[in-house]
Amino acid sequence: MRKLPSGRWQARYPGPDGRDRAAPSTFATKTDAARFLAAVEVDMGRGVWLDPLRSGVTLREYSQAWLAERTVRGRSLAVRTRETYQHSLDRWVLPTLGGLPLDRITPAAVRRWHAETSAATGPTATRQAYALLHAVLATAVADDALPRNPCRITGAGQARSDERPLLDLDQVQHLSAHMPENLRGLVDLAFWAHLRLGELLALRIGDIDMDAGTVAVQRQVVETDAGPVECPPKAGSQRVVHLPPQGVSALAEHLRTRSPALPTARLFVRRDGRALRAHHVHAAWSTARRAAGLPDVHLHDLRHAGLTLAAQSGATLAEVMRRAGHSSSRAAMIYQHAAERRDAEVAARLGRLAAGTTPNRTGT
Repeated sequence: MRKLPSGRWQARYPGPDGRDRAAPSTFATKTDAARFLAAVEVDMGRGVWLDPLRSGVTLREYSQAWLAERTVRGRSLAVRTRETYQHSLDRWVLPTLGGLPLDRITPAAVRRWHAETSAATGPTATRQAYALLHAVLATAVADDALPRNPCRITGAGQARSDERPLLDLDQVQHLSAHMPENLRGLVDLAFWAHLRLGELLALRIGDIDMDAGTVAVQRQVVETDAGPVECPPKAGSQRVVHLPPQGVSALAEHLRTRSPALPTARLFVRRDGRALRAHHVHAAWSTARRAAGLPDVHLHDLRHAGLTLAAQSGATLAEVMRRAGHSSSRAAMIYQHAAERRDAEVAARLGRLAAGTTPNRTGT
């Protein structure tokens, strides 16, 4: 505390980061200044102190700093992820909440914003915007800019996607047969190696070891506003995937039909040898799935089906995670559960078969 030339008293105190903070106003007496400092000390002890250097910052300012500093498992956000977050902020969050200081964003304000956003757009965009706002404000809580996260709408940030159909091997082969010759190997690898589309597009001939029957996943291609960008795969996704004999045969057939190229060349290219883009694959897939009589099947369903088959083969959760390039068990558990459901179907069929063939008590 110090007395100013005006006769009023100023109070200052160090925050948890060691930087001094000043009281928002001066005090008529030294006793009033002391009471303020005592109250700050109590708030810090209770964990409800708000940092005046941060709590008065607007959400627009804070969210841009958050986006610039955000990391996932020690890595900066991928370019496409950053663009998606920025679009969600600019389109849905900041027009309504951007001008508010952080400490003015209340649960009631969040509920009003969520209701307005839900009425203006679909459930996916609303969920993504809410989840992003929740993440930004969770960091604000950690920064002592908020006492609690005002995003408290139960389930609002959780995905509720419908369960995808589970393809069998015959359907996968049928779909592959309807793809252009240069893309049949891509479909086969999506199933047998469980690769994501961006990982498939980034594969180079040198990533394939036919003798060992392996595919090395070292990079991915991400579509951005500026065009395709090659970057490391998702955190924890670099891996070497061993192929079953059917996958090796499909890959050998692809290499047989592909023009010879250097190890650094892309494994999958367009028919004329030019670079293959995601929209080329999606266009061919759209035609193939209709021709195969499976119009609602997504390209990503190939990966889902292959991983489920791996789980059915007896692969452990850790083994499914490694093959899939998952860094958490939550996603891998989807395939374990799918395998368990299929096993339950097998048991039911066994029961029906036994009921139809077991002799009755009279021996007839």
